[in-house]
Amino acid sequence: MDTVMKADSCGDAVTQWWRGRGAAKGLLLAPAAAVGVYIAGDVLSGLLYNGYSYRDQAISELSAFGAPVRPLMVTAILIHNVLLLAFGIGLLRVARQRSLLWVGILQVAGFLVVGIATHTFWAMSSRDRSTGFNDTMHIALSAVFSLFVVVTMVLSAVAYRGWFRVYALATVFVTVGFGIASSFAIRGIEQNDTPWAGAFERIDAYAYFAWLVVLAVTVTRHELGPSRPAGRRRDTNRIV
Repeated sequence: MDTVMKADSCGDAVTQWWRGRGAAKGLLLAPAAAVGVYIAGDVLSGLLYNGYSYRDQAISELSAFGAPVRPLMVTAILIHNVLLLAFGIGLLRVARQRSLLWVGILQVAGFLVVGIATHTFWAMSSRDRSTGFNDTMHIALSAVFSLFVVVTMVLSAVAYRGWFRVYALATVFVTVGFGIASSFAIRGIEQNDTPWAGAFERIDAYAYFAWLVVLAVTVTRHELGPSRPAGRRRDTNRIV
């Protein structure tokens, strides 16, 4: 009987913690850890990949089929995406604006639709391999992910006014601009001639990562202020 009571008490404590501010804040700040894991994977994989060029080679080449560092980079990317899934769940818990709620939905959808498959089942092929269906799917999924990113940034700008709105929209222009630049630069991959492809893609990716961290801090401050509950509470005056 005592064992059952202790188990029930422990379960109640875990449930109370999960519904409280601590769990919500942890979920919302997950992007900071996600970005750290991705950067570590990018840096370490590039250093261990003999002859790899951060400037001229795409990030996806680190997780490509045939890349010697594929296991390391894929592991980093999967951990990164799981942490971003946690962030999406956190947004769903606390969102009071419809626009922010959709950011959470797209964050979760991005993990389920794109996050797992892009660098696992349908990773690109290394430069020394012939291209195949996996390369076609990798390009398609990357395009879908890019669309998700732009839409979530615009929705976040709708959710929060002032300096954050300006910042989010400016980040949209940066990511779109350098995304287009990297897509043009990578076209010469079959000729092994892709100058600045890696640099352009990293500016694109890290601008997105910076926005994620700033969004996480902004959401935490606005939605989990001193008088805010941890769970999502509808406020018809704040629905956008």
